[in-house]
Amino acid sequence: MTSPYDIAVRLRLEDPSAARRELQRRRRPSHKRSGVLILAVDHTARMSFSVGDDRYAMLNREELLRRVVEVVRSGAIDGILASPDLLDDLLYYSAYLRESVGEGLLDGIVLIGTVNRGGLAGAVFELDDRVTAYTPDDIHRLGLDGAKVLLRIDVGSRDTANTISYVADVARRCAELGVPLMVEVFPVKWDGASYRFAGDPYGLAGAVNVAAGLGWDTTRYTLKVPYVNNFALVARSTTLPILLLGGGSGDVERFAEELADALRAGPNVVGAVVGRNILFPRRGTPSEAAKLVRGVIDMAARPPS
Repeated sequence: MTSPYDIAVRLRLEDPSAARRELQRRRRPSHKRSGVLILAVDHTARMSFSVGDDRYAMLNREELLRRVVEVVRSGAIDGILASPDLLDDLLYYSAYLRESVGEGLLDGIVLIGTVNRGGLAGAVFELDDRVTAYTPDDIHRLGLDGAKVLLRIDVGSRDTANTISYVADVARRCAELGVPLMVEVFPVKWDGASYRFAGDPYGLAGAVNVAAGLGWDTTRYTLKVPYVNNFALVARSTTLPILLLGGGSGDVERFAEELADALRAGPNVVGAVVGRNILFPRRGTPSEAAKLVRGVIDMAARPPS
């Protein structure tokens, strides 16, 4: 079968409007499982390509699309979080499948558009993370199912104040339009080479409360946060729904253990948003990694016997 990459290249040249048509034709999500698993593929738009020790693991678009399609076909995920280019690539392939076999790749899948990708990895302005991808108005107009923003907080950097302002503006506009918003939040420190998460539960709980207090309507907010020991302290610091972020080590087994602990930490921890740990696992295939994480979420959602 022709690869998703080849199909996307061909349709971009021969029928560029196919992606927009497919977005309108897709079958919208009709129900929600008790636990949520979202596949994240929005990294490359801010020059973040690394998985583990491989600095350029996500740079090959043909291989990346192959892995994303494998995960979607596994049936393990509920949604996709993507930058505009990647989502359009998937929509082109979905349109091709609809014409070929009568069903699109993205039927029944929640589609979330990423917003601020201007904080390029390694740039001197990395924490001044401007809105350069979807805007809330774009997401509303296209009929996507939600928006996602990134809020990294370094209290020693003046750039953080700018990003807080950008994210607050996005939150207000999403509320006005009725667009659900996912806020990815964590405190960071510069280690001389890059910004790193310190792993402090008190610092993370504080950052969570900054994110939760943005804008004027938090009724459609979900928070995406990293794992820390004593995760219950973080979970209990807010009533907002929490999704655990996956990280980029490729160690999906370790992440599965962390996710199981996080899901026990509070009733508002409802699932995960995972990208690289599923797409580029150290062992096994992407579909196997996705099913492992799905199994952890489903097990946590089962009522005690």
